[in-house]
Amino acid sequence: MEAVEAANKSRKRDLAGVLPMLWECPGKALCVECFWWNHNGGQCPGCDDDYQQRCLKRFCNYDCPHCSGGKRARTPGCCGRTVVLWHSWLDHFKETLEYPVADYAPAPLQIQCRLIPVLYPEVKKFGIPEKFTQIDAWAVPIHKVADRKGQFKSSDLKDYLGLPGDRKLILVTCAYDDYQEVLWEKGPKMEYEQHGIDYWFPGHFSVYDDDSKLYQFISAKRQQIHATWTESHFVWFRLGENIPIEFLAPVRKAPSVLFSANQMYTKRSKDILLNEVQIADSWFPPETAFFVVGSPRWLGLSKERTCFEINTNWLMRAIKGRNLAGQEESALTRGELLEHNLNGVLKNVS
Repeated sequence: MEAVEAANKSRKRDLAGVLPMLWECPGKALCVECFWWNHNGGQCPGCDDDYQQRCLKRFCNYDCPHCSGGKRARTPGCCGRTVVLWHSWLDHFKETLEYPVADYAPAPLQIQCRLIPVLYPEVKKFGIPEKFTQIDAWAVPIHKVADRKGQFKSSDLKDYLGLPGDRKLILVTCAYDDYQEVLWEKGPKMEYEQHGIDYWFPGHFSVYDDDSKLYQFISAKRQQIHATWTESHFVWFRLGENIPIEFLAPVRKAPSVLFSANQMYTKRSKDILLNEVQIADSWFPPETAFFVVGSPRWLGLSKERTCFEINTNWLMRAIKGRNLAGQEESALTRGELLEHNLNGVLKNVS
């Protein structure tokens, strides 16, 4: 412990001399040097005064691995800081962005029920999946079945969750950055199928709207690379405000496309997602199925689009003793409340 504290103090002393340089981002003047600027053959539209100010607010997100990147990955919180202070990083980022990804089209998923409930091992004793035989696929988030080193908690995850063997199990990778980085490091070595997983998401390398444009492109490209590398049955769709649709061309033929509608805390975030979904709805072929983490009902999808809902709300509300409306249900046992909430969601999806 003392050694760790000493190392942290030493790091702070080393950074003291360069901290003032963090504010010396040249903004759009830097773009002419950047390999990813569209005028230099890349796909980034470049910086402007408004975006530079937004980047500069992310003061701590430059070379520190203790928050972003799961203590593993380099995170360019600001394009300017990356180049001004750590020019050598550009080779690493260039390698990722220029990595060739061929058109990716895995087999379509064999799922009938449009509702895919999320399941936790904590509710195994209630035998919920056995009571809902019409639901043929269930999902579990990675942090519930694996540790932060990528080790699964059981060799048979269906048994671990109380899921009958004839149901499909989907691994959801929406989790903290350290999980994303271990997924990236281990790649196909995760051995999903050997642990009872039928389908799995690629890494969810988030494209946050207030991250630097360079980082947004890198995260979107890593999603593509990880999908093909691990032979995932899904691909992520995320444009943000800066990524052109052409950047996602390799995944246009994928039959199962993921969207995350969770954590939409601001109107701006919701507007960006709505715009993305409208673009995707007209860009993907009519037979492409959309899988939405969260509720798809406010997204305005065309009636012809096949859409699956991956729902956690039924479970989280019941665990807290509440119904779908958020009201306490003291008259029901926990098992009864789980059934009550899941029946309610099923009616909304049907």
